[in-house]
Amino acid sequence: MNPEEREFSLPGIKLAAREWGASGQLPVLAIHGWLDNAGSFDLLAPLLGGCHLLALDCAGHGKSSHRSPDASYNIWQDVGDIVEVADQMGWSRFSVIGHSRGGAIATLVAGAFPARVARLVLLEGGVPIVGEAQDAPENLASALTERHALRNRTGRVYTSREAALRGRAEGFSSVAHSTAEVLARRSLRRVEGGFRWDSDRKLKARSEFRLTEEQVDAFIARIRSPVLAFLAERSPFANLPRFDRLLSVFRDIERVTLPGGHHFHLEGAETEIARRTRAFLGLANDA
Repeated sequence: MNPEEREFSLPGIKLAAREWGASGQLPVLAIHGWLDNAGSFDLLAPLLGGCHLLALDCAGHGKSSHRSPDASYNIWQDVGDIVEVADQMGWSRFSVIGHSRGGAIATLVAGAFPARVARLVLLEGGVPIVGEAQDAPENLASALTERHALRNRTGRVYTSREAALRGRAEGFSSVAHSTAEVLARRSLRRVEGGFRWDSDRKLKARSEFRLTEEQVDAFIARIRSPVLAFLAERSPFANLPRFDRLLSVFRDIERVTLPGGHHFHLEGAETEIARRTRAFLGLANDA
């Protein structure tokens, strides 16, 4: 299954994507995590034969456009993008696979549009970072200050491609060198003086508002689709009571823990994830 490159024109922005499979197969939208890109699914997607799978570069990531200089990156904006892309694909009903931040977006899509999401697969995520109502004014002030400071920044320039890969591998969300290599194919750019990761710097600013725990509960309560949630043994979410409680709100959820870290779908767990996902989606597994 060799992917095709796609591009979608939305109001004010163009979104790039990788597409596996063909029309008539099971429609699946895949949403990557923070500062990743559609290449996050390069190992998993070919193992999901029978799916017409579209992996998006979310706005500000990969080969997609950045939002306008005055815009922020709140996850509910991505919800609108996802639904519009599904409309352009002609998919009235589809399944969603989301990793990390993409899992939180997938949950909001399924909660806001429950009749449209058939099944939901969460990889190391699934619920947004929540806030307390009383913290909203201070959070808004901090978010706007951060966005202003990041608006004109272009990011660090590495003197070599290898240094850029090492910087990503050893960064805030550490990954294997092989994972950095996969992500680099869509996000690393040659610039004057070397190489730069080209995601929009404003992605590093916090959201202007964070949903409260009660609001996230309300989204989850509206979800009609079954949920398959994969967690890594070395998950950054392990032993976080609030994350665990929010996952428990899903009415029809199967939770699976597999070896590995936050990017386990690119670092050895992809075959087992694919096997269980195919069964969950109703696709036959090879003998």
